[in-house]
Amino acid sequence: MKKVLLISLSLLLLNVTYAQNTDATRANNRDFNPSKRYLRPSLTILYIDRGGDRAERMKQLIEKYPTPDKYNNHNVTIRSFGLSNISTPQIKKYLEENISRDIVAKWFNRNSNGQFSMDLIAERGMYNATDAEVIKAKASERKTALLQDAGENLLDRSYILVFDIKKILTADEYAAAKGQPAEKEGYYADYDCYLYKLDWTDSVAAIFYNNLWVDASFSDPARVEAFNKATFPIKFIDKVSSMGYVSSTQYKDHSKNIFGSLSDEQLFAALFKKIMTETDVTLAQRVEVFKVKVSIFSTGPIKAKIGLKEGLHVDKRFFVYEFEINEKGEKQAKRKGVVRATGKITDNRQIATGETEPSQFYQVAGRKLYQGMLMQEFPDWGIGITVGYGTSSGVVGEGISGLVEMNLSLYAGRMGINLVPGIKLYGAGNFSFTNFTLKINDNASDPEFSIYGYSVGLSKDINFFRNFVLIPFVGYGIETYTNTGTNLSSDVYESDYFECGARFGLNISYNVQLLFNYSINPVLSTSAGKDNDNPSLTTEQIDLFKDQRKSGQLTCGLRIQF
Repeated sequence: MKKVLLISLSLLLLNVTYAQNTDATRANNRDFNPSKRYLRPSLTILYIDRGGDRAERMKQLIEKYPTPDKYNNHNVTIRSFGLSNISTPQIKKYLEENISRDIVAKWFNRNSNGQFSMDLIAERGMYNATDAEVIKAKASERKTALLQDAGENLLDRSYILVFDIKKILTADEYAAAKGQPAEKEGYYADYDCYLYKLDWTDSVAAIFYNNLWVDASFSDPARVEAFNKATFPIKFIDKVSSMGYVSSTQYKDHSKNIFGSLSDEQLFAALFKKIMTETDVTLAQRVEVFKVKVSIFSTGPIKAKIGLKEGLHVDKRFFVYEFEINEKGEKQAKRKGVVRATGKITDNRQIATGETEPSQFYQVAGRKLYQGMLMQEFPDWGIGITVGYGTSSGVVGEGISGLVEMNLSLYAGRMGINLVPGIKLYGAGNFSFTNFTLKINDNASDPEFSIYGYSVGLSKDINFFRNFVLIPFVGYGIETYTNTGTNLSSDVYESDYFECGARFGLNISYNVQLLFNYSINPVLSTSAGKDNDNPSLTTEQIDLFKDQRKSGQLTCGLRIQF
C-alpha cells in the first residue's frame, strides 16, 4: 500500500503540472476559443440513402427526428439523397447545387411568388437573445428592433449534418462475421457524419441583396429567375465517424434481459437514437460554435441563465473560464473549474424577457468561482474507469481491482428523464494475488484456493469542497474459488454476497481522482460451482468460507472519467 501511495502522489504532481500547462494553451488555440461569442446554431439534417430496406427504415426515422432544442430547426424539403461517389468534395458539390438555395430561401421566408421577408430572421434574433441583451435593447432607442436585426448574424451559424450510415447489420450477421455464436438479436451500424455550413460572408450577402432580393414592395421576374438558378457557397467543417460499431441488442433468450425486452422496431429506433446522441456529443466536444456559453449569474449555489432552450439536462458538464491578460498583452482564457447541471433546470423555451429564472449547477472540480466567469459546454460520455490495489474481495490477502461505471443521471437526462445528479451504475471485478487456505484439519493437506470476484451495483457521487467526492454504494457480487492444491481435485466453489460501503476521492485533475474504497461484503450463501458433479468438500466445509472470510475490503486506486 505504501508503494501505491507514493505512485499516486507522483501522479498527482505530474497531473497538476500538466493541467496548468493545458489551461494556458489548449483553451486558447484557434479551434478552441471560449471568448468567441455564442450564437444559436441552425441545423439542417440530411441522410445519404444507400438503398435497401434498412436504409429506408433509417431514412424514415431521420425524417421524423425532432431537431434538438439547442438548435433552430432548419430542415428543408429534401431530407435524403443518393450519391454514386461518397466523399467530402462530392457531398459539398451536391449541397451547393441542390440544398444551399433552399436553406437561404427558408431563412428569408421565400413565398410561392419568389418574394422574401425578414420575419424568420427577426423571430430567431429575438429567440436567440439572452436576458442581458434584452435589458440592453430596452435601454436603447430602437429597443427590440435591435434584437431582430441581430438575427441576421445567425445566418453564419447555419449548419448541415449529413449522415452516411455505411453498414447496418443484424446481430446474426455481425456474429457470423466475427465467427461467434449468435446469442443476441438487434442491430449494429457503422456510420460517418459530415458537418458543413452555409458560408454566408459579407460579399455573399451583398450579392444576394443587390442582385436577388425581391419582396412585396419590389417585384422583378428576372431576379426571381436568377435566384431559382443561384447557388451559395458551402464550407466543410468536420467529419465524425462511429467509434467502432454502434449497437442496439438484447439476448435472444428474453429471460436474460434484466430491464425487459424490446421489439425489433424498438431496437432499430434505439440504434438510430444512439447514432444521433453519439454525434451530438462528439460535435459539441470538437466544434466551437456548438458549445453553449453563458456567464455565471450567481454563486452559492452556482446559477446561470440557460435551460431547456440550450439543451441543458441533468449532469451536462461545463468548463468555467476566467479571462486574464498575459505578459504580451493578449487575453487568455484559463480554466478555473468544472460544473454540472442539477435537476433544477429552467424551461426557457420562449423569447427572453429579461427576467428568466436561472438554472442551477454544482461544482465538481477547480477553485472558487465568481459571478461573471464564463461557462462553456463541454459534454462527456459519462464513463468512469477505476483501477485499484488493496485487500481483494474481502478475503485475506492483497490483489487488484477494477471498476467501470456509467452515469445513469447523464444518460437519463439526454432522454428527458430527470434523475438526481450523480447516480452511477457500476460493475467491478477483483483478483487476489495470494491463495486462500481453507482451514479444515489445520495441517498441510488443507486446500488452497485462487479467488476472483465480480459485482454490480449503484452509487451516488456527492461532491463537496469543490475537489472532493464521497461515493456511497450498494451492490451484489459473486466470488469464485478454484482449488489449486494437489491433494484434492480442482473443484470450483462460489459464494454470493451483498456489498455496501463508500469511496472517497480527491481530484488530481478535473477528470482524474485518487480514490479510496472501503466496503463490507457479508456472504449470503456458499455452494459448489455448477460444474462440480462430485465436489471434494462437504457442505459443512464449504460453509467454512463464510466463517473465514474477512468482512472489510480496503483499496486505493485511480479513477479516470471520460
